Amino acid sequence: MTTSLVRQVLPRPRPRATATGVHGTTAPGFASVRHHFERACRESGPPDSQGAALAVVRDGELVVDLWQGTADPVTGTSWTGDTLAPALTGSHGILATAVLLLADMGALALDRPVADYWPEFAARGKGAVTLRDVLTFTARLPGVEAGLDQRDVENPRMMAALLEMHSLEGSSRADGVLHGPWTAGWIVAEVVRRVDGRDLDLFFLEEIAGPLGIDVHFGLVPDQLPHTARISYDADFRSRFPVSEGEADGGVADLSGRVWNNPSPFPADAGVWSESRRRYAIIPSLGAYASARGLARLQGVLAADAARAQGEEPLLLSRRTLDQARSFWVEGLDPLLGGVSAYGEGGLQLLDEGLHPAVRSGAFGHQGPGGIAYQSWPQARTGAAWIRGRLTAGPGSRVMDEVAGAVERAPRTD
Repeated sequence: MTTSLVRQVLPRPRPRATATGVHGTTAPGFASVRHHFERACRESGPPDSQGAALAVVRDGELVVDLWQGTADPVTGTSWTGDTLAPALTGSHGILATAVLLLADMGALALDRPVADYWPEFAARGKGAVTLRDVLTFTARLPGVEAGLDQRDVENPRMMAALLEMHSLEGSSRADGVLHGPWTAGWIVAEVVRRVDGRDLDLFFLEEIAGPLGIDVHFGLVPDQLPHTARISYDADFRSRFPVSEGEADGGVADLSGRVWNNPSPFPADAGVWSESRRRYAIIPSLGAYASARGLARLQGVLAADAARAQGEEPLLLSRRTLDQARSFWVEGLDPLLGGVSAYGEGGLQLLDEGLHPAVRSGAFGHQGPGGIAYQSWPQARTGAAWIRGRLTAGPGSRVMDEVAGAVERAPRTD
């Protein structure tokens, strides 16, 4: 059913000639972005071993649309403007957007216990855990104790049933913000199914991706596989995470093992994420796929909706819902990852304004490990997305800084 709906709602990517170098267009005032994109791509390695794309949408117009390199070094397929890449841990903001839409519809409330929608979840002391706790990584459910493998995580119904019988994490290090790569997604997906009746992938397609005409998906269908990037890691990427080399998946003896090695979201063989079976699976916290264009358009819609007058008809989310969703809720140092992050009441990651506060004040989105990043800038009614095939230990902040600078300098057409 999902396959036919994708074909109806979203056109198939147009074939493009393969070539090397940077391709695409920039609107007047954004030429400098191409220069910084080229430099960032050069620093990532030779173009035949990796690819990347950058897109920026301002006031609904695609003002930056750039791509470079190879989408799949195994097949030699070049990156195009339509190439899809897994957002991996960056899927969280996309997941939160789906929950916020249900809240806007009046189908759920973030401050209500999960058990109000999923009664079995209340077992073993979880009756007070709210959706807001889950979305802001404060639910004390960062991982599971039962040993899992890479195939287990591809079955969201089974994982939801397992979490029903799970207790809250007892370690004192779970106080405050503690990111878990898998569990929030399984909880949210089950709540979506219970509240709406549709699985997460179909809900997102019919209510968000289809109406907005954006290439963002939870799980793929066969027609999309040839247009999907194969990910790889640079030498230092996996050292960013608290997973010991040689420790088998399912090592759950301590908190790090339960959270980041049960199983590892970034296994030693990155090819796991390029298997057809994995690409078809619904993995809510890590398995959103998007083109840079699609992700930038989604962020641009959210930025525009967040800047609308109260009561004005939104494209996706009401001003009231977005104001609450990006209102500061929690900030904390993750005891395992080491980084400080802040979240609004709706689970949107709140981002620093950096060098360009006139543009990035009130920014939200996701700035995650691997260099994949997307941001909404309500002050400028702008959305930006930077995706890549080769994941690196450092963030893609320099590229986003230059984009923000170009947005600040470029003349508006209105």
